[in-house]
Amino acid sequence: MLPTLRQLEYVVALADAGQFVEAARQCAVSQPALSKQIREVEELLGTELFERARPRVLLTPVGEEVVRRARQLLVDAHELVDVAGSLARPRQGTLRLGVIPTIAPYGLPGLLAGLRRRFPDVAVVVEELQTPVLLERLRAGGVDLALLARAFDDHGLDGRDLVVEPFVLVAPEGHPLATSGPVRPLDLAGASMLLMEDGHCLRDQAIDVCATVGDPPPTSVAAASVSTLVRMVESGLGPTLLPASALATEVRPGQGLVVRRFADPPPGRTLTLQWRATSPSAPWFAELAQALVAHYRTVDAGIPEVGGARPRIIEVADARHPT
Repeated sequence: MLPTLRQLEYVVALADAGQFVEAARQCAVSQPALSKQIREVEELLGTELFERARPRVLLTPVGEEVVRRARQLLVDAHELVDVAGSLARPRQGTLRLGVIPTIAPYGLPGLLAGLRRRFPDVAVVVEELQTPVLLERLRAGGVDLALLARAFDDHGLDGRDLVVEPFVLVAPEGHPLATSGPVRPLDLAGASMLLMEDGHCLRDQAIDVCATVGDPPPTSVAAASVSTLVRMVESGLGPTLLPASALATEVRPGQGLVVRRFADPPPGRTLTLQWRATSPSAPWFAELAQALVAHYRTVDAGIPEVGGARPRIIEVADARHPT
């Protein structure tokens, strides 16, 4: 006799929640019912999967391996259902899209409106997640697609790189970097920068830009969002690097900010749409990727001019200097 898929869902839920009460709530069953099913799986396998510690249960070494395999089995089962649905009802149903927070506010509402017009029978559910969590959710089947920035481990994934988005420098008026003309990476040598909190890929990308001319930049202040980052610059705490698509939303006249583009070739980030390599919806997702490229052309047109020129988001196929 084999464990059922539902029992495996209970096992994975308990591993994630660490508590019977919370796992039962997530699975919409009573705690005694979940406990009984977990015990039945352990009896079927002839070993304990969980150490009943307090306040949290812990996975045994065997339990860790069982949970790892159970996750993959559940992903495969969901894809089995998806492939049947995609053939019977193409371009219908719910699409779960994960997006990193430094992309989501800038152009995403317009993207969703465009997708609704193009695919009226598709409901898009969006989750904002930092890159490590987003990749974990994608591989586990929690989301269907991930819109994020390179670089990351793309093992087991497929997708399309969309555009290369340049960075711009934003500094408070009166700061040594608040001058005119394009920025050279050498200008940032030794400068103290305001950055995002740990876990945000924009932080790592900004550090990489500065590290090309020396040690990583010193920083004593970190922000949880791009909006907070700009407010910190506005208060005079120091300069930062922003993706160009954030300018139209975050930077306005009268804020006491100086925005400078970089000299060519500008440093930037490559935005990409990723899905599981095994996904039966891959042909449709490739079509969505092309729609995203078209969408970013409209975002590009809305970027205000800075430093005597408008930083331009370019398609990856046209990029000569992607980072």
